[in-house]
Amino acid sequence: MEKNIISIIKKSAEMQKTIEIKGDIIVPDTKPDIVNIIGTNSNQYIYKEDCQDGKYKFEGNVDAHIIYLSDNGETKCIQTTLDFIDYIEDSKIKENMFTKYTIEITNIETRILNERKISVTIQLKICFSFFENNEIEFLDGFDSLENVEKLQETVELKSLVASNSIKTSLKEDISIDEIDEITDILKTDIQVVNIENKISYNKVLSKADVEIKVLYMTVEQSIKIATAKVPIMNFIDIEKVTDDDECEIDYKVRNMLFKTNSKEMRSIACQIDFEVSCEVSKKKEITIVQDMYGIGKNISFTQKPVEIQTDNCNKEVVNINENILVEDIRNLFDVDCRANIVNKIQNGNFCNYEGEVCLGFYYETGNNLGVKQVKIPFMVKLEGNASEVEINFTKKQFRLNNEDVNCDVEMEIQPNNSNYKTINIIDNIEESEWVDENNYAMVVYFVKQGDTIWNIARNFRIPMNEIRKINNLGETDNVKVGEKLYIMR
Repeated sequence: MEKNIISIIKKSAEMQKTIEIKGDIIVPDTKPDIVNIIGTNSNQYIYKEDCQDGKYKFEGNVDAHIIYLSDNGETKCIQTTLDFIDYIEDSKIKENMFTKYTIEITNIETRILNERKISVTIQLKICFSFFENNEIEFLDGFDSLENVEKLQETVELKSLVASNSIKTSLKEDISIDEIDEITDILKTDIQVVNIENKISYNKVLSKADVEIKVLYMTVEQSIKIATAKVPIMNFIDIEKVTDDDECEIDYKVRNMLFKTNSKEMRSIACQIDFEVSCEVSKKKEITIVQDMYGIGKNISFTQKPVEIQTDNCNKEVVNINENILVEDIRNLFDVDCRANIVNKIQNGNFCNYEGEVCLGFYYETGNNLGVKQVKIPFMVKLEGNASEVEINFTKKQFRLNNEDVNCDVEMEIQPNNSNYKTINIIDNIEESEWVDENNYAMVVYFVKQGDTIWNIARNFRIPMNEIRKINNLGETDNVKVGEKLYIMR
């Protein structure tokens, strides 16, 4: 036998952090007094991470837009940035780890303190997964063992080749109508779509499109939308990468800035900073010996559990199609769409996850902007008992029909550990002589609950094929409780 080594990405820990951010916002001197708050929206991101032994520190921002009705009857907006700093302490965290996370707003509350001051409270939920590069040493070449029966399983896994990340920025001027003069930016959205990669010599070319949408107010109190799709392309240095390898690209937003350019430019300046990470892996098949026993000798061995990454993905598709009444709506400008899980119920080997799709409608009503928040419940059943799930929207379509908004939403939902599997690897084997104290030649055995051909053969220290042959069982491993088997010694 020989020892082989494979490299994998090991998920070492999963943690969740809930953060509450509070701040008092003063209305700038250039803006009128507040009468009523229409709505609040935000973009949130982590811009700095520091991973040390036993501690992970992170810093981030929430860029918020507070839309309000002023004392002169106009719709206005205040832009503000609230920062947060927090940390997680845990012995599982190591300095060389990297993280993946989801960050979402679970609640925003705004309260008018007086006509020139607003109190804002924001609740964030951040789910972290901690990973490290890990080398696994395992025994191979079991076929060289004589007079040994083995229970084997072939496992396909992802073996890590290399990983790296770079920082990059996107700068773009988003054009608006020539007749428009912007007074306020009311809302901003970005989505990274169409992610592709191409492998070249010791490099991976990452390409994607950044979809940008900006809702703004003009001097004439008209609400408009400016959109752009901007390509982004970067080279990431990866040693030993080949055309047969698989690449996984991830984009993390590290900073965002939107501002109105001069009247002459008729555009909105946008700068978004990203960290682009790339993991390169190979698919490998390894044969795992789950159990073994010797025929005419003793075999003792030890095993260690190892969590590996596979291509298996336990996911379910959830469709929601509902009509939502939005009174006095004249035009639909935009819809915020997010989803979260509010409860889970364990049911045997499955979990029922209760969630809600949270929709924020931005629409024209009279001469003002209207905002309506709606929650649509859903439930999904998934195998396992994951603490968190990943929700990816594959379709978001919203159509206005009189005062009804038809919401056609499709989501793919999967446990956050659905492509990980724990296997037991044999790391040590010892052989010794075996003395058979039984002098009988044949045994009549009656099958008990839980028996298989494997454990019966293991118990009597004979080859599995002998039991099959003598009892005319063919290739099956299944036997019925109470069935009579002849065991030849």
